[in-house]
Amino acid sequence: MLTLQIRRLLTELLLRGPMPRSQLAANVGINPSTVTRLTQQLIDARYLREGEALIEKRQPGRRAIELHLCADEHFVIGIAINAYQQTVAVANLTGTVLARRGVSRSWSPDPRASLSALATAAREALSECGIALDQVVATGVACAGQVDPTGRRVESSPDIGWFQIPVAEWLEASLGPPVFVETMQNALNSTECAFGAAAGTRSSLLVSVALGIGSSLIVDGKVVRARSQTLASMGHMPVAGVEALCNCGRRGCLNTVASGYAVLRRLGSAEGYERPQQHSPALASRLFEVLACAASDSTIAYELERAGEQLGEALKSSIVIASPERIALSGPVAQMESYQQGVRQALSPNERDPFGWDGELTVVSTRLEDAAARLALHRQVFLAEMQA
Repeated sequence: MLTLQIRRLLTELLLRGPMPRSQLAANVGINPSTVTRLTQQLIDARYLREGEALIEKRQPGRRAIELHLCADEHFVIGIAINAYQQTVAVANLTGTVLARRGVSRSWSPDPRASLSALATAAREALSECGIALDQVVATGVACAGQVDPTGRRVESSPDIGWFQIPVAEWLEASLGPPVFVETMQNALNSTECAFGAAAGTRSSLLVSVALGIGSSLIVDGKVVRARSQTLASMGHMPVAGVEALCNCGRRGCLNTVASGYAVLRRLGSAEGYERPQQHSPALASRLFEVLACAASDSTIAYELERAGEQLGEALKSSIVIASPERIALSGPVAQMESYQQGVRQALSPNERDPFGWDGELTVVSTRLEDAAARLALHRQVFLAEMQA
């Protein structure tokens, strides 16, 4: 495990680029002699390399050596697991993905067999890149469902049929390096704020929309974790005037009017629920079939826009409470232009709300396995909280 001081140095070089030791010491506020000692350790461990010699300002004749991250000496594995995909990515120290492997998704698979197949795919991807397993420093897993606070277990993921699965333990036994497990939404939100287009954002609300609706909230650079993830799921936010039964057993949840399932139900492609139950596995593929026709089918586009408006209305309450700098949309439904149009329309100024939402609304297109790889870097190599 890298020390906090070392991670601060690596994070500064990742965000600011190559620089000499003197500048690095000044930027992070660490004694220059300590920086010299620590950076030599990092050079020996092949996290850093020395670059060109420069003439330091205000130091006539003194030559300084720039320090660079060694991008291709240490690597991470990213694994995405949800109802639509099981994918592995291998990335270097800067988060650049070098190889990917997909694993066939069968419904309600044996979790141990599924994780074994993913570990095999990871080893194949490493071999393709000529990377030895002992060069891998960590594995990140972005998974559908609820993850325990320690980041070791998937507590409940009905869409893939996993309950109380020790994902980290099983993958560590197969691959070796430390494994960090996170929900899809938290993985995307935290890594976007650390590495992505939102780098440096301190407050961010991410909402993913697929069959259901999930969310992640970052406040002051930290992921907000609820006492009960089930109760805190945005998809189960109550909507006034809505009586449709949600698959959770409650009536009037946001999922019944703003999710992919809601769109399917309005189109007659899904039955309404009469009792608490899991989504039918067939609905996932049916949703993708519907989304593929959205651009050419005005009825589908209309229902997507209606669902987007419902989400936008719900977001207004979240904005008042959380006051995020930005709202990010992710997931297959949120990628649809008509759905985005509905969200933006609901958040725009109108007669009831003359102010609307004046923050940043973005759509995240980062692949989930890429976010999982960056999660591994986030947890193992760089600082958990990054400021650009």
